[in-house]
Amino acid sequence: MSAQVPNVHDSFFKQVLSDPELAGTFLREHLPPEVMSLLGPEAPQPVPGSFVDEELQQQHSDLIFSVRLNVGGAAFAYVLMEHKSAPDPAARLQLLRYIVRLLTRWYEDNGEKLPLPPVLPLLLHHGSQGWELSCEFSDLFGKVPEPLRPYLPSFRHALVDLAPMNDAALSKRLQLRAFLMALKYGRRPDLQRRLYTILADAPALADRDVYRILKYLDKGPVTIDFNVMREILQRLVPERTERIMGWITQPFYEKGLAEGEARGTAQALALLLERRFGAIPAAVQDRLFAADMACIETWLGRVLDAPDLQSVFSQH
Repeated sequence: MSAQVPNVHDSFFKQVLSDPELAGTFLREHLPPEVMSLLGPEAPQPVPGSFVDEELQQQHSDLIFSVRLNVGGAAFAYVLMEHKSAPDPAARLQLLRYIVRLLTRWYEDNGEKLPLPPVLPLLLHHGSQGWELSCEFSDLFGKVPEPLRPYLPSFRHALVDLAPMNDAALSKRLQLRAFLMALKYGRRPDLQRRLYTILADAPALADRDVYRILKYLDKGPVTIDFNVMREILQRLVPERTERIMGWITQPFYEKGLAEGEARGTAQALALLLERRFGAIPAAVQDRLFAADMACIETWLGRVLDAPDLQSVFSQH
C-alpha cells in the first residue's frame, strides 16, 4: 500500500519491547535456561539511551534493560536487533563496541567504582535466512596460536533467530507471539499469503495491537493489498474491521498513539531528572510534557551526562 519508511523495524521493535512486561516475557523465554534461572521475579526496567552509531541505525536497533538477579545485585540485558536480510559476521564486533560504551557510561555515572555490572547480550535476527554464524566473539580471530587465546577479548551473545522458529514457539504469550510473527514474516515476499496466520489471534488482541501490526507491515518493504487486509479482518474480527481500517487510512489515530508514547517517555524522563537533580520545577515539568517525541529523545540522550538540570534542556 504505502512506500517503505526508514527505520520502520526500529520503531516497531521499540514499541513492542519498551513494555516491561513484554520485555520480561521475551527475556525469560529466549535467554538460555541457565541464565534465565538467575533472574529475579521483577520486570526488567528500561534504561534510556542507545549506543548504535547513527550510520548503522538502518541496520541495528538496541534496547537496554536493568534486571535484578536472584543471587543479589543487578545486570544489564542488552538487546540488539539485526535488520539486515542476511546474517552479518561483524554484528559481534559492533556488539562489543556497544557493550563497552554501556559499561563506560555506567562506570562514569557511578563515580568510577568497581565491580562493573554483568551485561547479557542478546541478538535478535528477523531476516528470512537462518543465523548460522558463531555467537562467540573470539571466533572472529580465526585460527590463533593457543598461547595467544587467553589475551583475546571474549564474550558470547545469546541469539533469537526468528526465521527457523516454529510460530508457536515464538512466545507463549499471545500478544508477544503476534508481534514476533509480524517481525518474522514482515520482510518475506509471501507476506500477503501469511497475513491470515499473523493475524490469527486478532479476536483476542486489543484493537491497538492489531493496528500496530498492520501499520508495521503496511510500512514495510513488501506490499499488501488494502482489500486483502480488509477481507482478512472481516473473517477474523468483522465487528471491528471498519474501525481498525479507518485508523490505518487516516493519520489521527497514529497521531494519538505517538502522543501517548511521548507522554510515557516524558514520565520516564521526569523520574530520571528527579533522581539526578532532585525536585523538578513546575515550569520544567510543563515544558517536558508539552514536548514532542523528538525533543524528549534529545533530552534523554543528555540526562546522564548533563552536569545540571539546565544543561539537559539547553540548545534545543
